[in-house]
Amino acid sequence: MTSKVRVNMFPCDNRSEIEVSTTEDGDYVVKVTSSCPKAVKFVEGLGTLSLTDLTDKKESKIFRNFIDSDMSANCLLLSGVMTAAWVEAGMIARSMARKGVPLSVEFVEN
Repeated sequence: MTSKVRVNMFPCDNRSEIEVSTTEDGDYVVKVTSSCPKAVKFVEGLGTLSLTDLTDKKESKIFRNFIDSDMSANCLLLSGVMTAAWVEAGMIARSMARKGVPLSVEFVEN
């Protein structure tokens, strides 16, 4: 099975669709379709991911590669990759993901 999320960024206006699937060995593969070349480079550089990559921030190549990337610190792609991977790994229930409630950052004026 696969899990997909869509990330819409502001102010760069880039859009990314992230897809995570489980391999026969129980690892995870991430694919991306994006208007952002930096996002594509980041995801293509991840390779196969282990459960440790999804759960241990200090050891995770997802976090390490994000830090080493050219991407902005506020880019939501990292959250998109983690969210899709967690759904695929069963760490977020598919029933919750199917509700279609968006994760979001909102600008608030006082």
